[in-house]
Amino acid sequence: MKKYILVLAIFIVRVIYVGAQDYKIPVDNTKDGKLTIEDFTGDLPIQGYDGKEIVITGEGDKEDFAVPSRAKGLKPVFSRGTDNTGLGISLEKNGNQIKLTCLMPITNPRDFKIKVPNNLSLKVVSGCENASEITVQDMKNEVEVQNCQTIKIKNVTGSLVLNTISGDISVDKCGAKDQTISLATVSGDININFNEFNTKNSISLTTISGEIDVTLTPKAAINLKMNSVSGELYSDFEIAEANKKMRHYGRNQISSAINGGGTEFSLTSISGNVYLRKAK
Repeated sequence: MKKYILVLAIFIVRVIYVGAQDYKIPVDNTKDGKLTIEDFTGDLPIQGYDGKEIVITGEGDKEDFAVPSRAKGLKPVFSRGTDNTGLGISLEKNGNQIKLTCLMPITNPRDFKIKVPNNLSLKVVSGCENASEITVQDMKNEVEVQNCQTIKIKNVTGSLVLNTISGDISVDKCGAKDQTISLATVSGDININFNEFNTKNSISLTTISGEIDVTLTPKAAINLKMNSVSGELYSDFEIAEANKKMRHYGRNQISSAINGGGTEFSLTSISGNVYLRKAK
């Protein structure tokens, strides 16, 4: 019996310990709401869900969020704002407009994960001084990310505006109705997988010093433009012979209507190959 009591006590302590690192923000799960996240120093997975709270969880040991013993009775002072969450994060809330700013210096990076009501629009901004890999999945509204590391997106049906430097962009399960997609990276690859294609809005993928690899539904109707300055173009879609490989001052260019034409679809690599393939 004592053994079971001890196990139960450890479990309760563990639950309290984990809960102590969570911070919850009530918010209506509506499309007019927006969450802006700035300057998180470590990796940041963001998970959409059908709920009414933004839940921030600090990853790490309890000591990571405790003040030193000599600071008893004092509050942490940060150059960029005030920690009003207990996690080294500043929260600003105006109705359904929420802004989270990480106050931790780059010399003391911390990893967090955030659950977000899936109808909110989302903007994530992280400077090049931060080693932040941003992951977003299961969101229904617009997602905008400005980063200097890798960006990974999965199952987002809202429009995507993703920009990074020295990082790859990976998008899986996209192409929903009215979805606009704009992806750009410097010194990185772009990989995108369309599990459906119901959008008439423009799609633009651009990389400098990287490759583009696109998997598209076979019946997608697009006005295709493929460009590479110092790379090759590859596809298993039917492209008119006259449009297949037009070289102009060393540039590889294709402009062709696929499946009768439709959505404007631009793929551009300055230094790398471009691949457009049919989903199997």
